[in-house]
Amino acid sequence: MKRFLSAIIATILFAIVYSAISYAPESQREPNTYYFGFTETIVFVMLYGGPVFLLIGIPLSIMIDKSIENKKSQYIKKLVFYSVAGLLIGALFPLVLLPGLNLASLIVLYAGIGLMAANIYFHTFLLLPFSNKTPRNLEK
Repeated sequence: MKRFLSAIIATILFAIVYSAISYAPESQREPNTYYFGFTETIVFVMLYGGPVFLLIGIPLSIMIDKSIENKKSQYIKKLVFYSVAGLLIGALFPLVLLPGLNLASLIVLYAGIGLMAANIYFHTFLLLPFSNKTPRNLEK
């Protein structure tokens, strides 16, 4: 449940951060060109990013946490693993969505976006106050 809630919160935070980064103010817009507004970008990022967080992010999170259980300096190791996972998933995105194009710059861009998304999820997961452990009275 904590991972699911983290994914939902991280999706919202990621959408807000991505929308703020990609927003073009009125003074910088080209004439006769449509630009998504801040809220529109948030909605689209949530629609496309939410399933990635839920369907790819949660299973990867479980795998990473299981592989680094009970080791010293867990934070740094998990941060590295989550970052690498975000970079790889981000880099794979344009390869899957746009096959056959010269994608070098897009791969770098999407890898950076994946890195940001993975770190937002990881830190959201760490900051949620409750634990994944089953309460003792429910174990019976």
